[in-house]
Amino acid sequence: CYTSGTTGNPKGVLYSHRSNFLHTFMGLQATVMGATPKEVILPVVPMFHANAWGIAFAGPAAGTKLVIPGAKMDGQSIYELIEQEGVTFSAAVPTVWQGLFAHMKQNGLGFSTLKRVLIGGSACPESLIRGFQDDFGVEVTHAWGMTETSPIGTIANLPPEILRLSYDEQMKYRLKQGVPPLGVELKLKDEAGAELPHDGATFGRLMVKGPTISRAYFKEDGSILDDEGFFDTGDVATVDDLGFMQITDRAKDVIKSGGEWISSIEIENIAVGHPKVEIAAVIGAAHPKWDERPVLILKLKPDETLDKQEHLDFLTGKIAKWWMPDDVVAVDDIPLGATG
Repeated sequence: CYTSGTTGNPKGVLYSHRSNFLHTFMGLQATVMGATPKEVILPVVPMFHANAWGIAFAGPAAGTKLVIPGAKMDGQSIYELIEQEGVTFSAAVPTVWQGLFAHMKQNGLGFSTLKRVLIGGSACPESLIRGFQDDFGVEVTHAWGMTETSPIGTIANLPPEILRLSYDEQMKYRLKQGVPPLGVELKLKDEAGAELPHDGATFGRLMVKGPTISRAYFKEDGSILDDEGFFDTGDVATVDDLGFMQITDRAKDVIKSGGEWISSIEIENIAVGHPKVEIAAVIGAAHPKWDERPVLILKLKPDETLDKQEHLDFLTGKIAKWWMPDDVVAVDDIPLGATG
């Protein structure tokens, strides 16, 4: 399978029969997809990218009915497919679910069979997780992976001690990308290669290891693993004491202001929760004193107009004061890659 090429040229990721077979077992774990013959799965993910999230193998292995969507990815088409085929579980990137959610809210619709949704590819906004649960009774599970990880890397299924908390208290864990399944190991390193603590606060380069992690790219010489067998994901993340990993940025995209890291992803996920916002992006703009400062870019919903202060006020109290964007800009569109 080929990578999306979001941060460079697409690379052909090599898998072995053994790694795909082991990855299928991993996907069948109850804490991952837990596919059974009773389930009907709709993978709204391309078959050629990220190994179709492993669903193309795990589904048939469990005798699960797979529903493969066509070219239409709009909210109406996805909703009709879910209802017509009795889909119980689905997987897609956040933009697909945002379109579906908007369609359902606008038309006063509900689900008759859908119970669970797996969201990966990019971070899922809190507003979307809450919206599916509160309005439609559908549980959203956050996940993370890469084409190089076959792709399952982590999944945010909550253990009993967290499920006993209130839904509001659970949210900080639901927003994280989750814990690695059996067979995957995570590590954080700094720029010098020193290992960092898993305390939920220390940012580091995310390293991943396991039998389902690719070792090489097509037509490229050498291993893509380090001396310990870890793959450098290119992501910046934290890992807490319960093992929950949270992506804070791509290493190439992280905003470094005054020597400190600012998570563009975290600001984006909060900003997109504003009722006037359709898509949000945060970039680092050069600054003479602080090196970089964040700028918030918004694609507003139809017929909405920009009030910069309104969006800054929406962020107040939700992020550190020094993370506050220096400017807010409205644009006609924000291009999206294959991973949303």
